[in-house]
Amino acid sequence: MKPIPIFLVLLVLVGLSCGRVTQVTSQPPVPTLPPATEVPASPLPPPPVPTEFQPLADELNAGMGSFEASLGPPASKSQVILATELAFANGNLGEGLLNPLTLPRSLTLLDRLQALGFQGVVVQICYPLLDPTYPRSSEYLQFYKGIVAAVHQHGMKVLVESGAMFANTAYSPTRIDWSRYTADSFLQGRENQVLLIASQIKPDYLMIGNEPTTEEMLTGLKISPAQWGGFLQDTLAKIDRSGGTLVGAGAGTWEDPAYFNQVMQTPGFDFIDLHIYPMGRNATLLARALSEAQEARAAGKRVTVSEAWLYKAAPQEGSTAYGNYAQIYNRDVYSFWEPLDARFIQDLVRLADATHMDFLSFFWGRYFFAYLDYDTTPHDQSSEAFNSQINQASLAGVENGSLSSLGQWLQGFLHMRLGP
Repeated sequence: MKPIPIFLVLLVLVGLSCGRVTQVTSQPPVPTLPPATEVPASPLPPPPVPTEFQPLADELNAGMGSFEASLGPPASKSQVILATELAFANGNLGEGLLNPLTLPRSLTLLDRLQALGFQGVVVQICYPLLDPTYPRSSEYLQFYKGIVAAVHQHGMKVLVESGAMFANTAYSPTRIDWSRYTADSFLQGRENQVLLIASQIKPDYLMIGNEPTTEEMLTGLKISPAQWGGFLQDTLAKIDRSGGTLVGAGAGTWEDPAYFNQVMQTPGFDFIDLHIYPMGRNATLLARALSEAQEARAAGKRVTVSEAWLYKAAPQEGSTAYGNYAQIYNRDVYSFWEPLDARFIQDLVRLADATHMDFLSFFWGRYFFAYLDYDTTPHDQSSEAFNSQINQASLAGVENGSLSSLGQWLQGFLHMRLGP
């Protein structure tokens, strides 16, 4: 199976002119989210599914049904921290992070996510943003210090991911010549940045690495298991944990299980991290997530899921679906998927409860604020055009304090869990 890249948000901020970060001392009042309503007994009622997507919807529903049956009766509510991406602070935006609008918009998004009922966020600090030789690296460091401080001021937890930037793709405006790196110099730079994040930014959870095959795909560098293992061990030996930061690493559930096993066999990790997207035939990859979480817990490790969303591809699409991942992402934007997205969220929360996870984050938080209508959205657009439309719609939702139907359901669901 080909690797699925780390899932990213191409925000409309990318198109804005870049400038220096300004200190925000106060913000104008922003509309508040609507009050939480009682959560429905089951996920959202299904709207009509277009004929071309009905077989896929049926297969995804069947897969989730199989997984739910394997979980058995719902476990007691655990203390898992439920989170989502702080998308406006995603490091793949590159210099867009230093736009004067980015920090206040990130703070507004934090307010929205807290009102929804989230207790944590994930922040992507991509390599090489903090490398001293990278342009404006000191400004990125100050930006992320401010972001993490703001999260903590909200009484929320933050998990930082630290992988390679998604440079040279449609999902980042940044261009990096990875050919000037060797596998060893790349991993040394990654290690140095992780150590800086631990000592200077001090998140609650710091994930050293996940999806190693994606890092190979992005950089074109061949990283052997031995090199990856050495990177993990060397970084763990040097990392500063005096600020209370928990340190972990992991792999995507679709990757070779050897990567997960390698992390499990590396002593010193506080938590094991999973990325969950495709379900696999008959939900085999969800079953793998369950077994890997159980294995980690049995070994005395905490478990986190720093990225998860329902991948809208059927197993029979095979490797083509993974090679054309951008086309699969385009499917996500339509509102008829809301019931399946809600069901997937519920299933992962059940998984978290059953395995007593520490932290569970849902990646595509933009869909809590907006979807696009299938009938009125052109279907032959480029990925950039799909992203631009959904990002503008979701940004408007964040600024106006409005939610999609999924967001309204989720707000009730989260507040129900936060209750007695």
